[in-house]
Amino acid sequence: MPTSSESDVLIRADNISKRYQLSAGQDSLKDVLGTWGNRLLRREDAKNIHNHIWALKDVSFEVRKEEALGVIGPNGAGKTTILKLLSKITGPTTGSININGRLSSLIELGAGFHPDLTGRENVFLNGVILGLTRREIAKKFDQIVEFAGIGPFIDMQVKRYSSGMYARLGFSVAAHVRPDILLVDEVLAVGDASFQQKCYDFIHSFVKSGNTTVFVSHNLFVVEQLCSRVLWLDKGQIIMSGAPSKVLTAYLDSVDRSRLQASTTTQSEHSKLRILDVSFAGSNGNQKDTFQTGENLTVEVKYHAETTLESPHFCLALADSQGGTPLILASMLVDGNAPAFIEGEGVIRCQFETVPLLPRTYHVWGEVWASDRAQMLLTWQRFGTFRVADNSEQVEQYGGGSVRHRRADAPIQVNYEWRY
Repeated sequence: MPTSSESDVLIRADNISKRYQLSAGQDSLKDVLGTWGNRLLRREDAKNIHNHIWALKDVSFEVRKEEALGVIGPNGAGKTTILKLLSKITGPTTGSININGRLSSLIELGAGFHPDLTGRENVFLNGVILGLTRREIAKKFDQIVEFAGIGPFIDMQVKRYSSGMYARLGFSVAAHVRPDILLVDEVLAVGDASFQQKCYDFIHSFVKSGNTTVFVSHNLFVVEQLCSRVLWLDKGQIIMSGAPSKVLTAYLDSVDRSRLQASTTTQSEHSKLRILDVSFAGSNGNQKDTFQTGENLTVEVKYHAETTLESPHFCLALADSQGGTPLILASMLVDGNAPAFIEGEGVIRCQFETVPLLPRTYHVWGEVWASDRAQMLLTWQRFGTFRVADNSEQVEQYGGGSVRHRRADAPIQVNYEWRY
């Protein structure tokens, strides 16, 4: 008899690996027979090694009852592959997966729909595939159609649906199965803003009601809000697993380091002006790329002017690295502080006072206008990257909650006061 702790494990993955073939071409009969022979002998030849890629490699994890597991990582890390293995869309190359309970997938929405059947017919077909009886589907039918918001089109063939209508109906059917385990993969991007909010509200309600969920998303703020544990994947392997506050911070620190190491190449629209380098300095003038919240930050733009350029107008912005949104702007077009002229090699510096940015990575964007303010010498583009790091003294000022929203999508810090 299993112990109570063992019976709480709804998903157990033991050393699972998944290999995909890179070549899209057809193998010859000789190649196929050779591959079968190698499989029987449990060996790999050089051609097979180079024609395949491991999407997952020796990954093991458990998901317990009422747990919400978030899976994060860069594109190609193996996140969606895990969900496809769990939902049995595909099987592992090696390893085993045991699932205890009825499972529903919000992965490839409407994957079981038949294009020549109507929406109504596909609701019943897909519902049966997901484990409901016809009677259960009939009871939920009106709710499914209302949630999808496609009532007038329910008796139309789904091949005539827009992609949004197709996905919304697929989400609605899968959502109303009410499974023991729900697999979710970036479905918050389905449909328009109103339907996306409806999707989020449903998933939030499902998770907070104590249902078991495996949730894949690039939206780390949503992962932080919904998940009780996070799994960080990269290149098909587990990098870290644990509490959201620890794993998300470590992951974002890794992303920060990668961005800081990435080189930036500026492109000039004017052959007579080139940007040679962009660097950053603190109050003491020493160059660095990591700052603390509230610290002064100087952007140093090293240029080369082939000839004398009169009154070039530089514009710089400190911008959100996740969306490129300018947060703080310094513009000679506005303040009128353009130099009288530049020639040869030189440096333009701009000091931003007491920069009120919370910990994360930021980009500096810029452009340069000619003296007539009509011709552009350099179009708007990314100049460089810097980071605002966690300040240990500041962290202690946060409350005692399990999650500190230092990484939420609100990077500008302002003073505020609660009133009761």
